[in-house]
Amino acid sequence: MLCRAIDTYVNEDIAAYLDKEKSIQLTSTITEVVYNNIKESILNRKLKPNQRIKIREIASFLGVSQTPVREAIQRLSADGFLVVDRRSDVKVIEIGITECWEIGEIITILDMACTKKVIKNINEKDLDDLANMLHVLEVYYLERKTAEYIAQNQEIHKRIWAIGENSVICETLAKFMERFLIVESNYRSYFKDEIFLKKSIQNHQDLMKALTARDEEATLRLVSDHWKV
Repeated sequence: MLCRAIDTYVNEDIAAYLDKEKSIQLTSTITEVVYNNIKESILNRKLKPNQRIKIREIASFLGVSQTPVREAIQRLSADGFLVVDRRSDVKVIEIGITECWEIGEIITILDMACTKKVIKNINEKDLDDLANMLHVLEVYYLERKTAEYIAQNQEIHKRIWAIGENSVICETLAKFMERFLIVESNYRSYFKDEIFLKKSIQNHQDLMKALTARDEEATLRLVSDHWKV
């Protein structure tokens, strides 16, 4: 029923939100590539909240059969990127500001639990890697490259979480952070605000200093402040 319903939708100019070149370079299963392509389009806000999805058009554009597209859409629905309404219309998820705050609270709790292990496990190589990643973030900040800044921000957090050596927490945090990025109030607009952007880069710089000093109290305080919208 879900798959049949999707085929009736009409989208405008699919090339505006899918990356054909990336999709034809199959490094994994076709379903996985289609899944990642659509998900990235949602996270990058090329696919807007409540925008409908059409299997036939996506399959034709990417040069694949409709089966892997259906499978990818079913996964995206299960992972919370797409939603099916009462009429079986499939649309991009819409997350309100209230839910964004709630997600931020969950991330904070998990991040702080993870951080306690990070403080104990972090070594010089970890610190060198994070310092290099922070330098890249600072360049994006100075050049006001919003999309690149957000992506690098995500990678820094994932790198820190990996030091905690708890794969379940890492995966859970990564998924919640992705949902944080598709908030309907347009999360990306925060990073275009000079005050917010300055606070963000300062928080990362202070966090790096606290981690280097293995200062658990300061690190936990910075983590708590970081996810407040």
